[in-house]
Amino acid sequence: MIAMLRLDDSMSESPSQRPPMPPIDGVLTMFYYDDLPTATDWYERVLGFEKVLVFDGLALFRVHQGSHLALVGNGAGSQRPISGTNKGAILSIQTRALQDWHERLFRHQAPGTGQGLQIGCDGRTIEFKVRDPEGYTVEFFEWIE
Repeated sequence: MIAMLRLDDSMSESPSQRPPMPPIDGVLTMFYYDDLPTATDWYERVLGFEKVLVFDGLALFRVHQGSHLALVGNGAGSQRPISGTNKGAILSIQTRALQDWHERLFRHQAPGTGQGLQIGCDGRTIEFKVRDPEGYTVEFFEWIE
């Protein structure tokens, strides 16, 4: 098991002194696209994510229980697509079925799968990364125990 670093070590307040955090029902990440139909097709056909909602300018996919990915078309939403391959965001997926995911994406010739599985995070993970049609990185990883 990997020990997780506490990001709040510098805070003077102990956990027992903090008020309880209100509940969270889910997490939604948003990626922005110039060509929403192509991105939507890729996440549905290549990754196999379940499309749970579609309306003008948005496609919503379930990634895992309370985790969703929203693909937002240019002109919809509060942000705009960023050109190039450094989008400033990565969809990072933890899985115990890393080899199965790699094989699936390799069959679909997803860019990045030809490099095989890599050691990442300073030796803490086994991983691989692919790029979606507009350059967002989707990372699949498993912790090394």
